[in-house]
Amino acid sequence: MEYSLYIFAFGSFLLLGFSIHMLFTSIGNTYLNKLLAAMMLMRGLQILYFIAMNTGQTIFISILFNFLGPFLYVFGAFLYLYVRGFIRDESRFKKKDLLHFIPLLLAFIDSIPWYFLDNATRENFITNMIAQRAFFTNENFGFFPQHVSSLIRNGLLITYFILIWRIIFGSGMIKTWKNNSTVTNWILIFVVITTLSNLNLLVNSFINILSGPSTGNLFLSNYRVFVQSTILLGFFGYLFYNPKVLYGFVFVSKEYAVARKLTEKKPIDPIQADQLLDSNLLKISKSNRKQAPTISEEEIEELKKKMILLMESEKPFLNPDYSLGDLANQTALPSHHCSYILNEYFDRNFREWVNGYRVDFFIAQYPSLIKSQTIVSIALASGFKNKNTFYSAFEKVTSQKPSQYFSNLDLS
Repeated sequence: MEYSLYIFAFGSFLLLGFSIHMLFTSIGNTYLNKLLAAMMLMRGLQILYFIAMNTGQTIFISILFNFLGPFLYVFGAFLYLYVRGFIRDESRFKKKDLLHFIPLLLAFIDSIPWYFLDNATRENFITNMIAQRAFFTNENFGFFPQHVSSLIRNGLLITYFILIWRIIFGSGMIKTWKNNSTVTNWILIFVVITTLSNLNLLVNSFINILSGPSTGNLFLSNYRVFVQSTILLGFFGYLFYNPKVLYGFVFVSKEYAVARKLTEKKPIDPIQADQLLDSNLLKISKSNRKQAPTISEEEIEELKKKMILLMESEKPFLNPDYSLGDLANQTALPSHHCSYILNEYFDRNFREWVNGYRVDFFIAQYPSLIKSQTIVSIALASGFKNKNTFYSAFEKVTSQKPSQYFSNLDLS
């Protein structure tokens, strides 16, 4: 077996394992979990099909060829619904979204004749595909010619990717990706990898449609496998370097249980859970918060001024991952000293104090940016991890919703 197929086998194992895990987990956004699981399952099975094709496993090819084919028509729909649901914070399926799955129904109908073919004809199709390294056949056995079906499938995929990137650009995430946390950037990383992977498949598919499968296309087939394995290696390498990006979206089990327990079992979204678990506030004991550090009042006044100057000049609050530990490092103080000053002299905990600066920054930026950006994109650029955290912090600081606040401001 070629080295690239080992990579494919490893990738398929991970995708299928994670998809099964996410289908049955009840923690987190189960709606988005199941959409992501469906995509992982389809891609995992597709990789298995590639492996079976390259190793001549006729039984697996026969099973996957007609079972998997119809689902490829709705891979783009699943991805679109996932991205839209992630950005708009959706938690359930809408009735009108059923329209996205009409191609799946039509594809299943088109595949019915395959099951009525005699074994010799099916084996001949599969033998030819294996010999030519083609992942489709020019022979027609359905209601639509194969080249027409392929054009429809690829056309749908291109259309959905256009819609997906339109949502991404409209959300303002691209402009603020440097200030976004690793977890917030999950959707960007996922869409980029998926786009690259499918672009490679689309190019190969269109070339095959134009030239037809032949032994001369072996180089093209090998090239596609090489590119796909390189993309997989790059993605896995990034994940091993920064596994935190999977938290809340693929890893949704033990950490969520801890986070929910810490918040008295109230509902919590992935990014809030990450915020709770990463924040050094969780490491500060009650005794440390109550115990006054051995610092004179003069020193405390100097530290207060230093903390305020730091926030106003360097604006570290624009980093969504800014933590109490970062503040302690910048002020050369232990974390519990910083916490004590914030609680006793600013009458706020660290998160409330930082969010106050973020709200002020948002209010200052809003008038000049609202015509070209959405409220959420301005909030993300102000250091908030997601819109729920922003709205909660804004109401806590101003006692009003953003629309009410700026409406009253205009009237004054």
